[in-house]
Amino acid sequence: MSFIRSRRCWLACLSIFISDVSGQSYGYSLKIDESDIDRTTYLPHPSYSPILKSATPAVVSVTTQQVVRRLYPSGSNPIEEMLRRYYGLPNLTQPRMEEEKVPAGIGSGVIVSPQGHVVTNAHVITDPRSGEVMEEVVVQIAEQKEYPAQIIGFDHATDIAVLKIDVEEELPFATLANSDLLEVGDIVFAVGNPLGIGMTVTMGIVSATRKSELGILREEGAYESFIQTDASINRGNSGGALLDAKGRLIGINTAIISQTGANIGIGLAIPVNMVRRAITDYMEEGRIRRGFLGVALRPGPNGSGVFVGDVVSGSAADAAGFLPNDEIISVGEKTVSSINQARVAISQSKPGTNLSIKVNRNDKPVNLLVVLGSMSEENSPIPGIELSSLTPQSQNKYKIPKNVRGVLVTKSNGEMETFKEGVVLVEINGTQILSVDDVSENLYSGINRFYVWYRGKYRFLAYRIP
Repeated sequence: MSFIRSRRCWLACLSIFISDVSGQSYGYSLKIDESDIDRTTYLPHPSYSPILKSATPAVVSVTTQQVVRRLYPSGSNPIEEMLRRYYGLPNLTQPRMEEEKVPAGIGSGVIVSPQGHVVTNAHVITDPRSGEVMEEVVVQIAEQKEYPAQIIGFDHATDIAVLKIDVEEELPFATLANSDLLEVGDIVFAVGNPLGIGMTVTMGIVSATRKSELGILREEGAYESFIQTDASINRGNSGGALLDAKGRLIGINTAIISQTGANIGIGLAIPVNMVRRAITDYMEEGRIRRGFLGVALRPGPNGSGVFVGDVVSGSAADAAGFLPNDEIISVGEKTVSSINQARVAISQSKPGTNLSIKVNRNDKPVNLLVVLGSMSEENSPIPGIELSSLTPQSQNKYKIPKNVRGVLVTKSNGEMETFKEGVVLVEINGTQILSVDDVSENLYSGINRFYVWYRGKYRFLAYRIP
């Protein structure tokens, strides 16, 4: 007698088009197949070639370049230079300074929409020392055609970046699976450009899921929830595809654990469900929006579990009735057993989401319904406003010229007359601002000097931070 486990199975194509006031549209579509794989067949599979032939063309190479300035000496003849110095004649040729683009790094990426949206790792397109975006990002398709990429957004907290390339021909793109259905032992394929040798496919299984608290993402407040696999992943595979046995995108390869720097069978990938959230947030909101509960979390007495410490007054948790010492058992449909798992589960829900959280209170289960607040609002460095990096969509919406660089005010609660919606913070206290983190780093208590752009004009503002 055979037992076949069935789960809800559906295939969908999500299409969204965002129109601006001029009537121009910015659209994207994702092909999503959330069906489970068949785990009842035990016969060896002779070849995965047909599946990989249709899936791997969506995997691309991502290279970056930086602009360096080099000083070149004058190009005169050495004998002529000697005679000029001997006779005291002036040197008519001067050293020259030239800018050159030099290769800075190489990784991989995955095309996820026919409109040319590409997903990769944030660390592939940013400087590892400063975290800033590289001067130029190039996407290479089929190891032949190269296209300059526009950066839609990147998030160091999850190591996800979304790019956009403009091409006239039809592009191959990946089908996105449901990474929550993955199980240990499922067959997976790692596809990418390891060591710059070109597109390569390696095969393995899922070794573990929801691996967290590994310290792979060194960003403060990072969200780790990795798929672990023994499929060979090497340098250059970062940002490439982790495919399942159906050829669907199940994760984005991001790191390996190794004492030597070479693959030893412990590879890590970001689950595709986290990637989907990043794509939709950047395309629809212009930034990633994470739900905010409003509690301090701590481990249990034996170091395991996740317990509520303090509850922030007036927060979503306070309104929902959370109490100190509540043990969080599940967030939505996900059981959690660590602080990081609880943080990831909460962050994957948007502000305003009605979320059911089960807690253990005095050895009794209690279900609490919470309406999540906004992480960006609670953590804004300037009280009363929300900020985000500039995107092509937000620049078009607020009619901001392309040469304006800074951080955009996306929401104001009405009490901030100085910082209206649509204001771009260009400089703070004389320092160029390019990210929300830059705002936090350059503010101090007392009077701060802001240089802002608003409705076609630049001006200076003074504002006191309490």
